[in-house]
Amino acid sequence: MVDNWHSVDTRTLMTDLGVNDDLGLSSEEANHRIEKYGLNELKKSESKSPITLFFEQFVDPLVIILLVALLISIVIGIFSTNEHEKIEYFIDSAAISIIVLFNAFFGFIQEYRAEKSIEALKSMAAPYTTVVRDGKKDRIEANQLVPGDVVFLEEGDKVPADGRLLQSLALRIDESMLTGESFPVAKNANTTVPMDAPVAEVYNSVFSGTNVSRGRGQIIITQTGMKTEFGKIAQGLMEESREETPLQQRLSTLGKYIGIGSLTICAIIFVIGIMLGRQALEMFIVSVGLAVAAVPEGLPAVVTLSLALGVQKMSKKNAIIRRLPSVETLGSITVICSDKTGTLTMNKMTVRKILTVDDEFDVAEKLELNNALNDILLIGKECNNAQISEVQTGIDVGDPTELALLRVARRLNLPEPSLERVYEIPFDSDSKRMTVVVKDDANKYSVLMKGAPDVLINICTHYLTNGEVKELDEKKRAILEEQEQNIATLGYRMLGMASKQIEREKAELHVFSEDNEELESGMTYIGTVAIMDPPREGTKEAIATCRDAGIRPIMITGDHLKTAVAVASEIGLIEKPEAAIALEGRQLSKMSDQELSERVKDTNVFARVSPEHKLRLVTALKENNQIVAMTGDGVNDAPALKRADIGVAMGISGTDVSKEASDMVLADDDFSTIVGAILEGRTIYDNMRKFVLYLLSCNAGEIMVMLLGMILTSLLFQEPILPLLAIQILWVNLVTDGLPALALGLDPPDADVMVRKPRDPDEQILTRKSIYFIVYSGLMIGIGTLLLFFVYLLPEIMNGVAPTPEDIIFPRTVSFTMLIVFQMVMALNIRKEDHSLLGKEFIRNPHLLLAIASSVFLHLMILYLPILQGIFDTTALGLIDWFVIIFVGSILVLIDEIRTILAKKVPRLHHLAGYW
Repeated sequence: MVDNWHSVDTRTLMTDLGVNDDLGLSSEEANHRIEKYGLNELKKSESKSPITLFFEQFVDPLVIILLVALLISIVIGIFSTNEHEKIEYFIDSAAISIIVLFNAFFGFIQEYRAEKSIEALKSMAAPYTTVVRDGKKDRIEANQLVPGDVVFLEEGDKVPADGRLLQSLALRIDESMLTGESFPVAKNANTTVPMDAPVAEVYNSVFSGTNVSRGRGQIIITQTGMKTEFGKIAQGLMEESREETPLQQRLSTLGKYIGIGSLTICAIIFVIGIMLGRQALEMFIVSVGLAVAAVPEGLPAVVTLSLALGVQKMSKKNAIIRRLPSVETLGSITVICSDKTGTLTMNKMTVRKILTVDDEFDVAEKLELNNALNDILLIGKECNNAQISEVQTGIDVGDPTELALLRVARRLNLPEPSLERVYEIPFDSDSKRMTVVVKDDANKYSVLMKGAPDVLINICTHYLTNGEVKELDEKKRAILEEQEQNIATLGYRMLGMASKQIEREKAELHVFSEDNEELESGMTYIGTVAIMDPPREGTKEAIATCRDAGIRPIMITGDHLKTAVAVASEIGLIEKPEAAIALEGRQLSKMSDQELSERVKDTNVFARVSPEHKLRLVTALKENNQIVAMTGDGVNDAPALKRADIGVAMGISGTDVSKEASDMVLADDDFSTIVGAILEGRTIYDNMRKFVLYLLSCNAGEIMVMLLGMILTSLLFQEPILPLLAIQILWVNLVTDGLPALALGLDPPDADVMVRKPRDPDEQILTRKSIYFIVYSGLMIGIGTLLLFFVYLLPEIMNGVAPTPEDIIFPRTVSFTMLIVFQMVMALNIRKEDHSLLGKEFIRNPHLLLAIASSVFLHLMILYLPILQGIFDTTALGLIDWFVIIFVGSILVLIDEIRTILAKKVPRLHHLAGYW
């Protein structure tokens, strides 16, 4: 079969396909070709089963660490001879199981919506079509079409497969969902198209899934099913796999660090124990138990809940997130690749300027109709086959350009003369004009014409100026053409208007004889309308905000370069249209991947691009280490949406295909909603770093307490005594740490969040500065907690006698409480960066104050309720004990305030400010 079927003549093509345009294929041959080529439908991709989706939630490194901890706790619990320890480890196992299952269930619910991109594409297929089979017309299901079938197209039809035109009459195809072209494309069977023409410029062919906007045609099917342009998109969606988001990559790295850290702690404690003369089995159980306790069990759940709360918050602002990790990725975006039609613009053609011979009028301003304006609006309204719905929620029908003419006539309150159309010469791509003959109530006849301005200027013999009709000479023609070109270069679609009065007898004679040449002669040129798809309200401001935030907006469209540059200039994407760096799809096709990777660094407008080009552009940007968001609403956007780090689909105007391929859907189709989503994403990441740093700092403190406590008690009492029990550490990690950590995830955004540059994509959650802070905090918490532990063990130390299990309960309760107080102070310190705690920062997050109060209340229950005292091995504390604990805890606040003041006052110590 001929591959470049649009570049060969139809006779050669029909011979190659073995078909006669009058007889079509025989039913027998059609059945044979179905066996050879398959049905004209899109294949389904293999979707993951719910069970597979559920078990995929357990492959996260942090979850794997918890699973290992769970297994170890169960094994130790089974083999432990101490009944109290056995209960402790089984409680530990149950708590970890609940966390792991909660995390898996929540992630499963979020991702259960199976990939429906291919099914959405299938819904866009035409169900029935008119075909020539066995020498006669027949209506068949579109999935029965095969290459070589001859198909008829009428206005309003959906094109059932890719095909080459055999005949066409005023045929226009709406290809916006495939190419991004704002206007219906004029198609002509006789047009010659070069072999390397992009899809948007193949004017002698039609493509599956597009719509017949006007006219009719006859085509021979050349490609069906997965071989069509839609099929190529479907194939790309099936082959394109989801990459890990930056957050998933960072959490994966963090999980590995925690895993390595736990194994290191386990090994260190085991070796120290052996060196101190302890039994190998005993030290193995102690060291493994401590390593398990060092794992921040609450971290996966806090991350999941924080992202989920972010999703809820963003949905209230019309940004619907489909994948939880995408919330954070929004804050990392460095480039937004935006489709023009329907995303930056309204996808609604609008008359924006009206040019008479004497004046230029801006339609946005209040206009008073004069004779010339009135005539232009009247010609546009009557020389028109579109229909505007009379109700606001109704559907407008017709060519977008003609709908724009009807809307402007209604908006400017054009009087409604009673005119009857008696004859029409339809638009076609050769004549580039449309002409109608109308008569009024007085039986006066007029010829009205609209079309390409250069064509009308050459046809007309007169022009209207200041209410007078004058002869149109060559000098005036040149002036009018220059006037039209000056506006056209700004990216407008120009439509000229002309008219003349005609006697009844001549009108009837011309109509009867169909003498179109005579009918269209002697016309009077009235003026021109300038039409453009206008930018969405708020787009310009949103792009300005993106620039302030260090985010680079790029326009990628299938529309003409001139139009793309004009829109880009209007919305502030480029400063000067004449100096803009812009590329067309034809140029992209000739570039190597390496060349393209260089050109994308300074090019902000790409026009006449195909879906394959969009994929290459997104890929090239990602190779430049950019975090890429792609916005779009059409089928043509789906592969790029899926390839991008964040795919953003339009909720109202977007196709099901684009929505299912996306990570985020804008419920209001408002580009400025993306700005709010990015702000939320940056805030979530900032907060995530706060609670990760908080949890790891707290765990570092716990490790210091346990490690140093075990070593010191071994030296003092010749046996290791743990300052905290495993169940107490688990309670701290899950409850008293967990609530403040979750509240830190709700911290309001910082004032500078949208004037900061995007984060380095390679930056990890733990930086050198944050690791320093974790070590510093761990030492402070460890030393302060152990100080009280050994103060309350002074009698035993002085006597050189190891404390009994009953004697150790009170010192252990004090150290347990001291640890909780330190961690509550840490929750306040962690969020203040380089500001003093004693100010507005203290009350800026009421959720955190409530969380701290709740954690303290729960701890008091453990201390003072007998039933909980038995489970957690605690006892009640007196007022003096609380005074000592609070005094030691306040030392941490004082030290951190001094650190903040020194960092602000002494330049050489500025590096001490902040934690990351």
